[in-house]
Amino acid sequence: MLEPRPYRNLHLYNTLSGEVEEFSPLSEQEVKLYVCGITPYEVGHLGHALTAVAFDVLRRWLDFNGYTVRHIQNITDVDDDMVRVSEERDLSIEELTDINHQIYLDEMSYLNILPPDSYPRVSETIDEIILGVNKLVDTGFAYENSGYVFFDSTQDQSLGALVGLDNSELASYESDSMPAEPAELKRSPLDFLIWQPSSFPGAKFESPWGVGRPGWHIECSIMAQTHLGDQLDIHGGGKDLRYPHHASEIAQSESITSRSPYVSYWMHNGTMRLDGVKMSKSLGNLVRVSELVDQGYSGNDIRLDLARVQYREDRDYDSDRLAENRGLAGRLQLAAASNNNTAADIQTLQTYRTRFQNAMDNDLDTPEASDVLVELAEAIIGNDVASEHGSGALIEMASVLGLHLRSSGE
Repeated sequence: MLEPRPYRNLHLYNTLSGEVEEFSPLSEQEVKLYVCGITPYEVGHLGHALTAVAFDVLRRWLDFNGYTVRHIQNITDVDDDMVRVSEERDLSIEELTDINHQIYLDEMSYLNILPPDSYPRVSETIDEIILGVNKLVDTGFAYENSGYVFFDSTQDQSLGALVGLDNSELASYESDSMPAEPAELKRSPLDFLIWQPSSFPGAKFESPWGVGRPGWHIECSIMAQTHLGDQLDIHGGGKDLRYPHHASEIAQSESITSRSPYVSYWMHNGTMRLDGVKMSKSLGNLVRVSELVDQGYSGNDIRLDLARVQYREDRDYDSDRLAENRGLAGRLQLAAASNNNTAADIQTLQTYRTRFQNAMDNDLDTPEASDVLVELAEAIIGNDVASEHGSGALIEMASVLGLHLRSSGE
């Protein structure tokens, strides 16, 4: 059986430094993890599943190694798209959120994703957001103009750090996650919105700057602070969020709390594409988990397919590759349920364990880790490793990747 051990070996790629670093959390026993969640104006897709699986694997590896992980994933239910789609569908924002978030939860359950400790909603955090915006204004980090409140970008000269640029280079940076903002009201082009006027039901709140709603970036800053405190160990999300969203979070949060760093390790998963183009709800070029379920793919099949590419790498959806990985998932299950009579070889089995652990400690190298699982499965099926011990080790290691394998006794 794999034994929990003192956690001194994990190394993770930190987007902020651009390097793989030794993981050293703020607390010896607890890891504070915040992952940017969905905006439920539409149902999710395989890109959302990629983010969920990537950080679920991280959480499982931390759990396995003895840490208590406090995991928060937000729901952005107050947002331009939520307003637009709720109006188009003649639904309240709350109704739209409840419908699409439940679909998301069902899909995540099918993929064996561990639920976070909380799914805070923007609409439930408005009082805290107003207090945060007010502090930024009072301390000179933000200013009001015609009911809009902007963060003053001249206060932070490192806004481009997560994308490897200085502030002077950001004006030409292209991002498909850039929200629409009234540029004519800004003092500087890099200033970003933290409060705006709004009169739409479910997205209008009384504030010192008039009836309105928060800007996107401040929402995550305050939800993270409310549920995890001033400083986080790990903040995760898709790499398209690096700028402006996560960069703005850093500037706001450190200005509000006077604590630095806001986040010790920034982790970003790669992009899921279809025919070379990033999957996007706005483009409609989506592969949904529900569609794969209808095609007969199991949660194990989909998770193994996602794990066969390292979390930071971009990848294209490939139906042939998914079918191939379904076959590998079947071999893993066959080995887990095996009951051979081979003599136990504990030393050989330990080499598989060690290789698996080393792969996971190397920035969650799930392609290598899954290769180890496949090799062990074939050794069990081929009677080279005793199922008496090998199947248990296979099931346990597979669970770190979120694969649920059944033993012969189930």
